[in-house]
Amino acid sequence: MGQVRAVLTRVWAGRPTSVRASASRAWPVLVNLVRMTVGGVLAYLITLVVTDGPIDLTGSLTALLVMQASATGSMRMALVRVGAVVTGVGVALLVSIFVGLTWWSLAVVIFSSLLLARTFRLGNQALETPISGMLILAAAGQEIAAEVRLTTTLVGAVIGIALPLLWPPAIPVPSASGAVRRVAAGLAAAFRDASVQVDERPVTRDSVEGHLDAVRAVTGDIGRASDEVSRVRDIWRWNTRAIGRADVGPLLQTGLESLQACAAAARALFIAMLREAPEEASADAFSDDVRSAYAVVLADLGECIDAFGRLVEAETQGEQAQLHEVLDENIELLRETRAILTELMLAEVDDTEQWLLRGSILRAVDEILQVLDARTRARNHDRWRSTQGDRPLPGATTASELVPLDRVLRWPGVARWPGRRRATGQVTPPPAPGPAPRG
Repeated sequence: MGQVRAVLTRVWAGRPTSVRASASRAWPVLVNLVRMTVGGVLAYLITLVVTDGPIDLTGSLTALLVMQASATGSMRMALVRVGAVVTGVGVALLVSIFVGLTWWSLAVVIFSSLLLARTFRLGNQALETPISGMLILAAAGQEIAAEVRLTTTLVGAVIGIALPLLWPPAIPVPSASGAVRRVAAGLAAAFRDASVQVDERPVTRDSVEGHLDAVRAVTGDIGRASDEVSRVRDIWRWNTRAIGRADVGPLLQTGLESLQACAAAARALFIAMLREAPEEASADAFSDDVRSAYAVVLADLGECIDAFGRLVEAETQGEQAQLHEVLDENIELLRETRAILTELMLAEVDDTEQWLLRGSILRAVDEILQVLDARTRARNHDRWRSTQGDRPLPGATTASELVPLDRVLRWPGVARWPGRRRATGQVTPPPAPGPAPRG
C-alpha cells in the first residue's frame, strides 16, 4: 500500500493544488472505508472457521456496528456506544433465538432496548440500542442454531473492538490546526477591512456595525475549530498512532483559547465604537490624523492575529522558530503604532465621551497585545515540550499510514522517527520548506 500511494503521489504532483488538496482530504476517508470493509469480511471469514452448517451475516453486521461505535469519540463515549450496540444486539439475539421476526417480537426488541438504554443511562446514544437490535433481528435467520448465532455475534463484537486498536483511525491534527488557522484568518480579515474603511471614510454607525458583524461571524469558525480540537484530543486517547508521539492537543487548545480572547476583545472594541459613533459622516468622532493612525493600528492588529494563527499551525509541524520572530516583530510594530495613536488621542480629547471611546479602543488593543505576546507563547511552547520529552510530532505519516502496528511493536525501542537514524544508517531528510511567511 505504501508503494501504491508513493506512485499516486508522483502522479498527482503535477496536478493543480486544489486537486491535490482534495485527494489528500479524501485519503483518510477511503482508508476508513477500507477499515470497515476489512472488519466485516474478517468477521465472516472467522465465522466460517469456528462454526459449521448454515451461516448468516450477524457477525459481520455486529462488527460494523461495534467498529463504528469504538473508532470515534473519547474512550468514555466509545464505551457508552459499544455498550448501546451490545445491549441492542443481546436483546435481539435472545428474541430471535426463541421467537424470530414478527410484528410483536419487533415491538419487544424496540421497547426492551429503549428500556435498557434508559436504565443504563446511555443518554444521547440511547437510539443506538434499538437500531442495533432491529438490524440484528432482521439479519438473523430462524433456521440458524442458537449457539451458532451466539458465536457469530461474539466474533463480530471481538473484531469490532480489536480492529480499531490494531488499525486505529487517523488523528486529524492537520484538520484541527487548519481550523484554528482559519479562525485567525477570519479575525485578521475583519481588522484589515476595518482598517481600509476607517482610513478612507469617516467612522459612522453603519460602518461599525459591518465590522462588528464580521467579527461575530468568526464565532462559527471558533465553534468548528473547537470541535476539531476536541476530536484530536478524543481520538488521541487509546489510539496506537499516538504511541511515541508528542501530544499537540494542548498547543491547539491554548492557541484557540487565545484567539477566542482576541475575538472577545475585538467585539468589545467595535461595540464601544458603535455606542459612540455618529449616524452621519459629517459628525465624525475622529480627526483625520487620529483616523489615519487608528487605521494603521487596526491593520497591525490583523497582521499580529494572522501571524499568531500561522504560528499555532506551524507548532504542530515543528516549523515555529521563524514564525515566532515574525509574530514578535509584528507585536513590536503594533506597540509603536499604539503609542502614536495614544499621543494623538490624548492631544484631541475635548470631553468625557470622547475619552471613554478612546479609552475603550486602547484597552482592547492592550488586551490583544497581552494575549498574543510572542515571548509568552514561546515560553509556553518550551514548557509543553519539556512535558513531551524528545517524542516527535505527529506528522503526515501518523495521519495517513495504513497500519501503524509495525511502529507500535518497536516502541519504546529505536523507532523510525523523523530526524533519527534508520537501520540503514541513513538520516531522514528534512521536510521541504513551505512558503515564506509574510512579515
